[in-house]
Amino acid sequence: MGEEELFERPKIFSIKTQIGKEQNVAELLKGRVKKTGDKNILSILVTPELRGYVFVEAYKADEVKKMIKAISYVRGMLEGNIPVEEMEKFLTPASSVEKITEGDIVEMIAGPFKGEMAKVTHIDASKEEITVELFDSVVPIPITVKGDQVRVVRKREEG
Repeated sequence: MGEEELFERPKIFSIKTQIGKEQNVAELLKGRVKKTGDKNILSILVTPELRGYVFVEAYKADEVKKMIKAISYVRGMLEGNIPVEEMEKFLTPASSVEKITEGDIVEMIAGPFKGEMAKVTHIDASKEEITVELFDSVVPIPITVKGDQVRVVRKREEG
């Protein structure tokens, strides 16, 4: 092994896949890596924000191309690699209340009020909690729930 190989940094490569089959491609690729004992591929990333793509951290592009050759859902590999800085936004967890604003109409998707509609009255981003008022209650009682227990149905109208 040459000295330059010892200090070679891995790169991130993009594999274009059939939309909705990203997880399948990642699992098939993972199985091949385990089966062959390949040390070239270090990690595989599937992100819901970028449909139709699987990202692979590896040393050599041609080794990745060999591994994905016969996977049926793969549409090809993009030329070049992606800087790690561009991938950081996909690696940091997003807050569950990040996309919710006061005045939004939400549906409760978990807990004792599941299925109920409510209006967001307050957001506590540090605790990832929101306070809502249920529409179907006789007396509007503020209820505090975790941000992942609601789904935004309609954004607040500006104006």
